[in-house]
Parts: sequence; C-alpha cells; structure tokens
Amino acid sequence: MTMKVIYFDNAATSHYKPMCVKWAFFKSLINSANPGRSGHKLSLKNAIEVYKTREVVANHFGGIEPENVVFTKNCTEALNIVIQGICNKKNGNVIASCFEHNSVLRPLHELERQNKITLTIIYPKNKRYITEQDVLEHLKNDTFLVAVGSISNVTGYKNSYEKIAELCRKKSILYLLDNAQGVGHIEIDMKKLNIDYLTFSGHKGFLTPQGIGALCINCKEKPSPLLFGGTGTESDNLLQPLTPPEAYESGTIATNLIYSLNAGIKYVEKNINQNNQKVYNLTKYLIENLQKIKGVTLYSEPNVSGVVGFNVDGFDSVEISDYLDEKYNIATRGGLHCAPLTHKYLGTLKSGIVRVSLCFKNTKKQIDKLLCAIKEKIN
Repeated sequence: MTMKVIYFDNAATSHYKPMCVKWAFFKSLINSANPGRSGHKLSLKNAIEVYKTREVVANHFGGIEPENVVFTKNCTEALNIVIQGICNKKNGNVIASCFEHNSVLRPLHELERQNKITLTIIYPKNKRYITEQDVLEHLKNDTFLVAVGSISNVTGYKNSYEKIAELCRKKSILYLLDNAQGVGHIEIDMKKLNIDYLTFSGHKGFLTPQGIGALCINCKEKPSPLLFGGTGTESDNLLQPLTPPEAYESGTIATNLIYSLNAGIKYVEKNINQNNQKVYNLTKYLIENLQKIKGVTLYSEPNVSGVVGFNVDGFDSVEISDYLDEKYNIATRGGLHCAPLTHKYLGTLKSGIVRVSLCFKNTKKQIDKLLCAIKEKIN
C-alpha cells in the first residue's frame, strides 16, 4: 500500500490547488478560443477574460495600468525581458545581490561577459538580508539598475525592498524586484513603493498550474522586446509593436492559465492573513524543534513564506532529502536551489541545503513525522 506523500516543497511549486483555480481552468477549456486573434464571440469573450485578469494583477500590485501587466510563461521569462531589454539599451553598472536566483544572475553574467554592462554583486552586512545601506555603499556614477528580490528562496529571509526602492527612486535608478517567492505571502504596492519592475510566477504563492507568470511595469522606461512575432495587433507592421502588453506577448498566450491566475489571486487575497499566520506558526514550530536536535544547522527564522533551510552534520543535503522521500514519502528539496552565490556566501556550495517549504495546508503532525525521520537518520 502506497503511503500518502507529505509535501514540503511549496517553494518549488505549490501542491495544493483550490477548487476555484481548478474550475477556472476547466471553464477556460469549455470556452476555448484564441483571444485577440479573431472577431467571433468566443475569441472576444476570452479577450475580455484576459483583460479582466490584467486588472486583477494590476490592482493586486497597487493599481498600476492593466496594459503594463505582461503575461509570460514564468518568472524567468519576465526577468529576462527586463534585464536584457533594459541592459541592451543602456551602458553602465548593474547591482544585484548574492541572494538572487539564477534567473537573475545568469542573464546578468552573460551581459557582463559580452561587455555590455559591469556587474556588482553585494552581500549583507547583517549576514541575513540585503538592506538599502548595502546597496548605497556600492552605487556607482553609472549604476542604472538594481536587482534585489523580495524573499530568498533558500533561507526565507525578506530583503529590505521597500527602502531599496525608495533609495533607487531618489537616485533615479531603475529597480527590479524578483517576487517569485513573495507572491501570496507579502502584499506589495508598486506605486506607493516606487518599484519599477516586478516579476512573479503563478504556480507558487498564487496556487495556479505551472506555465504562467507576469511582468508588471511601473515606469516610463520600457524594455526592448525579447521575442518577435504575432501579436494580434498592427499586423500590417513588419516591426514589433513597442507598447505593452503586445510588445512582449508574441504568439498565443496561455489563456487557460490566465483564467486560473485570476481565480488564484482572488483566493489568496481573501485568505492571505489567516494563511500567513498559519505558515508563520508552522515555520516557528519546525525551527524550534530542529534547534533541539543535535547536529542540525539552521539557516532560517520563522517567516510567512514557509521556507526553512537546514543541514544535518555529516550528510549531504541531497542524501537527506532522498532519504526522507524514499523511506517516509516526505517531499523536500536538497541541493543548491538555483542560487549558487547564496550557497557560496553561506558556505554550503558543496553540501547544498535541505529546504522544507511549508503551505497553510500542512500540519504540525506532518512536521512531527519529519522531525522523527531526521532523528532516526542521525541516530
């Protein structure tokens, strides 16, 4: 008889999908048509639903213009649109933190390799998260872009993105916020905080299926398009349209997933306070009990994103994660989590880190099983 999986890998992708998200996806299949490509009723109906979702996203992030919500296949694509689309227009310095995901680091290092930018990687003086002072001390006369994410996908620490955004605005520097780990957990008003670009994927905190993300733009500086092709508008023009969202949405968009995103955001907004409180309490419970186990090294504090990173002395993180999966059907993640500079900073580049990422649907009873399994491995 197969054991039921205890799912602790929500930072990679959410396991729980609310019924409203499933129903929205099913509804889109019933009404399937290509939005913005034809003039018939079903095409127009889908175009309206897509626009309604732009409005939902725009309102969620502080009331930006719906046209400045660009749908992508994931957060990585959204980040690349900004990084490549801005850096190819400008020459100068870009600042990023050691806690960034490879979706930020790889395009930046490639641009540096091509001598299109100079790149400065900053580290936290407080040894936990990036502050505006960390950014300020590394600003150069030609710095034009700062890329510091909201929450680390390895430790769960939240960077001081509000004050970093304020600093960037005062210095007339563009600010890019990778919010992949923040959506569904923290509420961000782009207009109030003066955040120029924000990116996210739906399948984590917004509880959608995989394959949908977005770029939100809150400034006049628009990136150059990353892809070129059909947009459903200006079809007589052999050059790519330059106005959002069409400039960045070449080809047929994922209408089914956009329906789901609409439902997922509404579900999260309705339940965010109670869900955050539960996740915080669960991370607190897990951390307090891991601290009691001799030989466990922790890299996290209680948080609302659900991320708890730790290692067990004498064991590689992948070995621990595989052991939990194979013997107890407990799904965690070991390794480097696509954030090599984070691990280099923490001294875990060789061992990686075991990451438990909790959801509001998890329970203390499930955590107790994890704790018992770790104790058994050590003993």
